[in-house]
Amino acid sequence: MSITTQLVKKLVQIPIFGGLTVGEAAAFFEVAHEASVGKGATLFREGDDGDALLVILEGEVAVTRKGIELARLGKHTVLGEMSLMGEGEVRSATATALTDVKVLNVPSKRVQKMLKDDDVAALKVVANLAQVMSKRLQAINERLVSMSGGKKKEELADFGRILTTWQF
Repeated sequence: MSITTQLVKKLVQIPIFGGLTVGEAAAFFEVAHEASVGKGATLFREGDDGDALLVILEGEVAVTRKGIELARLGKHTVLGEMSLMGEGEVRSATATALTDVKVLNVPSKRVQKMLKDDDVAALKVVANLAQVMSKRLQAINERLVSMSGGKKKEELADFGRILTTWQF
């Protein structure tokens, strides 16, 4: 798919694509395709294969997990970014269109191939994703600490051991 230079310039403003040149971004998105989803439709479900990163071009999407709304995402935000981290990833949440939605679908397998080929654009995107995930983890840690008490402290200590030994 060929996307316009105007759209590429907007996409590189999204944090996960920060630092990409217009040329790098155009190459990164060359295999992306647009898809339209009607209001109320499910983009993906919790437990589905994580096969693509989605960039919302138009509309609004609700992200839920086990029926609890985690976020509402709109124009020029991304979802499904964890699918870029490796093969076999599954969706951790469900995404539902709150309005008619247009998304740019970036296949994860393509990004994985780019990473294996040491593609600069893919490496920049994954580096940006690592920064975002680090900030999310810090926020989760802070939240857990603020909620800790009794059994929660034990669970938090177990969580800390997992993170410090990198054994999952």
